[in-house]
Amino acid sequence: MAIVDALLAASADTREITLDALGAAIGARAITSVEIDAMLSALEAANRKVVGPEGGAGEIWLKAVVSAARALGPELGRKPTVAEIAARSGLSAAEVHHALALLKVMQR
Repeated sequence: MAIVDALLAASADTREITLDALGAAIGARAITSVEIDAMLSALEAANRKVVGPEGGAGEIWLKAVVSAARALGPELGRKPTVAEIAARSGLSAAEVHHALALLKVMQR
């Protein structure tokens, strides 16, 4: 996957990848949480550590994403899309992806 390859190349010296870098690499692409999990697994398999920035907005975004997703689920009768979560939370799609990546890291 091109995103993983780019992140691996950029982190060759530090062996660390920030969630901000992951979010920036994903950008506005339509990507699922399964794909995010696969990317994180590939990065970790390549001996990279995925880290959140000190004092970063990730935790704030995560709270907004979880709140929006919990509200939207019953309203829609299905799992909400990234675009729907972004619209409800006031975040960009990239910020929603960033928050979802943070959630995956926290679940490990």
